[in-house]
Amino acid sequence: MARRKLKLYGKKATHDDILEEINRLLYAKGNRPYPLKPSEIAKAIGMSRQSVYNYIKKLSNQGNMVRLQSGHFLLPKAKNSEFRQFNKFHKFTSDPLVSEWMDDLLTRRQGLPLKVWKTRLRSVETVCNTCKVTPYDLTISKKKTEKIMRTFAKHFQNGDIVCSNSGRKNSMGMNTTVYAKVQAVRDFCSFYDITWRKGVTGIMSQKTPQHGKYADIRLTNEELDAADKFIKEKWGLDSDVYRWFWIGIESCARFSALYNMKNEFTKFETKSGKIIFLMSVFESKTEDIRGGKWTKFITRPDTQKSLELIKSRNCDKIYESTLSKYPFKKEMYQKLSEIYRFLGKNDAYFQHHPSHVLRHIGAHYWLSKTNYNFGIIAEVGGWHTIDELKKSYGQIPPEKILEIIN
Repeated sequence: MARRKLKLYGKKATHDDILEEINRLLYAKGNRPYPLKPSEIAKAIGMSRQSVYNYIKKLSNQGNMVRLQSGHFLLPKAKNSEFRQFNKFHKFTSDPLVSEWMDDLLTRRQGLPLKVWKTRLRSVETVCNTCKVTPYDLTISKKKTEKIMRTFAKHFQNGDIVCSNSGRKNSMGMNTTVYAKVQAVRDFCSFYDITWRKGVTGIMSQKTPQHGKYADIRLTNEELDAADKFIKEKWGLDSDVYRWFWIGIESCARFSALYNMKNEFTKFETKSGKIIFLMSVFESKTEDIRGGKWTKFITRPDTQKSLELIKSRNCDKIYESTLSKYPFKKEMYQKLSEIYRFLGKNDAYFQHHPSHVLRHIGAHYWLSKTNYNFGIIAEVGGWHTIDELKKSYGQIPPEKILEIIN
């Protein structure tokens, strides 16, 4: 009769491997500061309770475990894991599990912190406070973690989430909010060797919600002309909003890249005599690719003229406003929203993401000029993959498909 293959966490293992892992979990060796009970170990490693107790018996026979006269084993006791709300009196980071994870978050990028480290901490804290569980509860087993996250999703549906002490009420949609919390919990669990395979479905999925949903957002040439005229009449060609609107479109740059963009350009003359301004931006989101530096091509004569006017006043940015970043952002968003309302673009994405919409508009602006050459425009707009440009920004309009097939 063939012997049954032994597995540990779904992978092939020997008796010694399993024995060592059970000993590690019982005595909280390695990254786990709390010992697990035999029933919790059974869930964690995917084994029956009886099998776990059989291995504990072997540990006892080896002298690694004390067995009482009653026949029971003297197991290590976990610290008191009764839930206490994390608040200003009981800080989330005082938990030893969280403290170790935070150290990792603060040094993960070659000794530098993850940009989202605070958000990750607040997200896991929110899950714990809402579901009345401790961080330790999240690390017992995948099944238990998934159950907790389903409970969190139900709390969100009912509108009774308990926000973190330092966080704020979330205005994002259901999918985005739960997705963000799940990603933080996955990160936390992976530090303690609990992982989910890539492509898993259900509550622990990593699939980005609404990914590609807005790939069709664009402005027609007529709408762009109308917007250009509206901005000139209301604020003028030599205005911050004019430069922001058109450089935002031609560069396809994100808000922070535009905000930090230097008004430095090199004039390049094409064979046909057309002048193009070559400019540079830094995109922090893609800093792992070329250090985040991208070359931008400003081709519109009016945009170039606007840049030269502000340059003549020795301004080294593409705007003259002296407001700090967030008041400036609020003011610019209000003006962009006004432009979109004038064009009849009143839907939520235009109004809630007025600057990022320019990246979408810019994608189609350039794609239409190159007969939807995704390879070239991925370079022009700063997309590190053609697939990302296609999926999230560059859905080919129906009229263009009809033009091509006819």
